[in-house]
Amino acid sequence: MSAGDWRRRARRAVRAVARRARALPEPGPRVLRAVFDTLPQDSDAVRRIRSMAAPPRRRGTPPPRSAAPARDTTPGYRGYLHLADVGDTYTSQEAATLLQLENAVLKRRLFAEPAPPLTPTGHEEEDLAAAPRRVADHFARADAAAQLGDDAPRHLVVVGVYPTLENSYGNGFVHRRVKYFQAAGVRVDVAVIDRSAEPRSYEYDGVHVLVGRGAEAAELLRTRHYESVAAHFLVRSLWEPIQDALAGHRFFAFMHGFESRRWIRTMRNHRTQGQVDDAIGDTLERQRFWREVLDHPHGPERFVFVSRWWRRAAQEDMELVFPAQRTAIVHNVIDTDLFCFVPKDPEQRFRVLWVRSAANLNYGADLAVRALERLRDTPLWDRMQVTVIGDGKHFGLFEEAFADDANVTVERRFAVQEEIAALHREHGVFLVPTRLDSQGVSRDEAMASGLVPVTNDAGAVREFVDKDCAMIADAEDVAGLADGLRRLMEDPDLFLRMSRAAAARVRAQTSPEHTVDQEMALMGLAAGPGGRGEENA
Repeated sequence: MSAGDWRRRARRAVRAVARRARALPEPGPRVLRAVFDTLPQDSDAVRRIRSMAAPPRRRGTPPPRSAAPARDTTPGYRGYLHLADVGDTYTSQEAATLLQLENAVLKRRLFAEPAPPLTPTGHEEEDLAAAPRRVADHFARADAAAQLGDDAPRHLVVVGVYPTLENSYGNGFVHRRVKYFQAAGVRVDVAVIDRSAEPRSYEYDGVHVLVGRGAEAAELLRTRHYESVAAHFLVRSLWEPIQDALAGHRFFAFMHGFESRRWIRTMRNHRTQGQVDDAIGDTLERQRFWREVLDHPHGPERFVFVSRWWRRAAQEDMELVFPAQRTAIVHNVIDTDLFCFVPKDPEQRFRVLWVRSAANLNYGADLAVRALERLRDTPLWDRMQVTVIGDGKHFGLFEEAFADDANVTVERRFAVQEEIAALHREHGVFLVPTRLDSQGVSRDEAMASGLVPVTNDAGAVREFVDKDCAMIADAEDVAGLADGLRRLMEDPDLFLRMSRAAAARVRAQTSPEHTVDQEMALMGLAAGPGGRGEENA
């Protein structure tokens, strides 16, 4: 190959990469531009790359003036690998290998340093002195209201937030577990560790909850023996106050996603370089944290993952191995009594429901809006009735897009479980696009009610649905979502068949007998097949 041929191929390759980069969703292009701008702009290599990567000018547009290169006078190395200076002396494989191995060395050095202590609350001495009294008062109220005898097995739940009368959404799925445990004859205490909260005790739906900054939870563990202790969303602020008090207790860590997730899985939610930097820092802290927990003598007996996919993904994200003999798979429970199957009317295939948080783009609010907009210009639109209920940072996308559509009802609010079940009975299709799900509880609840989900192939979705019970578009595939809606509306027999299959799938996989019963057996709270759950599936 001649030098001229090589240069032409290089130019085409650079332009192709630049086109793909510009097509990425934000903040991808912005982050890439920020990284590129840190390169030495007076370098010949950078000037050539910038010239080749520039978007083509329209005919008749004058060429842009060349700006004087900005010079950074900040002394010292600023933390970026100057890839332009590397040139083509490394192959792609060599570059990837050097980044991976050098990163591993830096992490080993970082993790060898002791973790910085939690910021003091300023109440440590007060809490230590008052914890025995607070716990005694809590037990007095709980024991007075107890409907189970002293011989009933005891279980402690440790969380960072729990539902209250004022806010019924905080870890509601944990509360559903607790109610099932109580119905099975287990005495359950709930300890909330919130370093910014004022210690108190309250009752919610028959569950006694003790809130404190950590000393109270540790006192609970030292005062009473529990058959098992479960922590949901275990983070350092929950772990450090109780780690020494866990001696003699069987401890289980339930892994839902947030506590063991790498920053790249939520890349779309980071809008600035500073947010990306903070997210990477959070990931490094999590990676260090889980190594400490794994090595601790009072660490979890089992790490309980909500899906097989998340067990694999969490290990990749945290760059460690959770030993197989210390893991189990137990899906989040779906209340199939509340979300009961009522056979659908064929006309309900035109009634589409979205009821979900729009707090971040992983929930796919933008995908849902674009999928519905594709149907607006079709004959099906006039027959459709769409209900959208939720809240969050991106909920305004629905309000803006459908303000003038009489057949789309958009309500910015949250709905309680009983109302959601009633909405399920009125609708036939559940629009639930996603970019990341470790399970997908809202989708499974809708399926239990007989709604056909229209979703994306992302995360653990394929572990809970298939083509017989759901319309599954590829990742980011808006056209596929719209096509799934269209197919259901054009074929009433297909809709009814998939509705029945969706309800049956949930009852065979995530109903209480397949989840809570297994969970109690795993923790020694009920008789089961060896009390071991689904370990190494």
